[in-house]
Amino acid sequence: MSESNRRGSLSKLQIATYALPAFPASLVLITVAIYLPNFYTDDLGITAGMLSWVFLFGRFWDAVTDPAMGYLSDKTRSRWGRRRPFLLVACIPIWITFYLIWSPDPNQSPGMLFVYLLICYLTLYTFWTVFWVPYQSLGMELTSDYNERTVLFAARQIAYVLGTVAGMMIPAYLATRLGSRLEAYSVFSAFAGGFVALILIVAFFRLHEREEVEHAASYPFLEGLKITFKNRAFVILVLAYLSSVVGSSFIAPLSLYIAKYIIEAEWAMRYVVLVYMMGSLISIPFWAWLAGRTTKVVAWQIALVIGGVAYFGALFYEEGTWLIWMIFAFIVGTTFGCTTAIGPAIIADVIDQDEMLTGKRREGAFVGIQSFVDKAAVGLAIFVGLQGLEAIGYVPNVDQTPQVISGLLFLYGVLPGVLQLVAVAIIYHFPITPREHRKIREQLGR
Repeated sequence: MSESNRRGSLSKLQIATYALPAFPASLVLITVAIYLPNFYTDDLGITAGMLSWVFLFGRFWDAVTDPAMGYLSDKTRSRWGRRRPFLLVACIPIWITFYLIWSPDPNQSPGMLFVYLLICYLTLYTFWTVFWVPYQSLGMELTSDYNERTVLFAARQIAYVLGTVAGMMIPAYLATRLGSRLEAYSVFSAFAGGFVALILIVAFFRLHEREEVEHAASYPFLEGLKITFKNRAFVILVLAYLSSVVGSSFIAPLSLYIAKYIIEAEWAMRYVVLVYMMGSLISIPFWAWLAGRTTKVVAWQIALVIGGVAYFGALFYEEGTWLIWMIFAFIVGTTFGCTTAIGPAIIADVIDQDEMLTGKRREGAFVGIQSFVDKAAVGLAIFVGLQGLEAIGYVPNVDQTPQVISGLLFLYGVLPGVLQLVAVAIIYHFPITPREHRKIREQLGR
């Protein structure tokens, strides 16, 4: 990395180029989180309980692949750098497996559909890890400036939110036009997967890494993991992030059920999620500004408190309250924008501290674990949500009992709200302040 970049002088083009792959990345992931559970339960006949195990098995697999990918990218040496080659490795397999996961044979038995989905899901997320962990690690290396990191990851999150909006709207539009969710999702996945592959190829040629990597990681894999989890700041951050994102992730798998059985306005679901994402999008510059005026942790705590209270608004949902749903979705969305923009910027500061303590640059090791936590949070929320549906007596495509309605509102509002407030208490103990980070940079000679 050039000396100028170390001091914090990324150009707007550099920031935009790094942010670009987040758009197709979120376009793919949001469809899996939002549409896949309801598609496989209501259209293909897999029970919610059976489907939940696919997501849980996926998270067990991520526990292996994400840290391993971080270690591998830290150790890689090539003429194209440590991170960029993996974008090429992943692009075509992501395209193929994303198409397959949305193109099952509807005539198969639930058991065969379960096996088919599990294979496709594990393969998709394996190659997703091959792309995402090196991509995130590259972002950690681009600048060491405390505030510029916030700007960089805020830009990436803006691209991510825009992709999420596209992923929400396009499949629903195609389903309306084509009259079949199976056909619509299959067509969408073919084009969206190809778009991902194209953007990753462009990113490979346009992104640039540090020409020399000083103090690159040299620990054995298991020893490196042990050292990583001895970092108190990282453990605190991971626990807070896990609590917050698990809570936020109940929205994705349960929104269709809320729209269909409580609000009784299925048309509203896509607009609610759109409002949620727009709240996230327009709030990101504000959170970046607030983090610069206070600290990243203080800004995040404020967002978590606001979000935690807003989630309890679900207790007011009933038939016809789609406007109230949208208002609370917007508020919660603004706070989620803070979590996803500020969190990675804080991790980058932890990586600097780790380099000061160990003398090694280990972006991949930290990002691999953070990536697993990210996906584990979503997977855990989907697993708990779907298991919860089964436990409260949910039956597809019929009027739900008061017990089911109450259970849905608890899963959608009360539990997420509590988890946001738990995250506030955890992150309070985070030790790296702006003053502490300046000392770290001075010791690293930056």
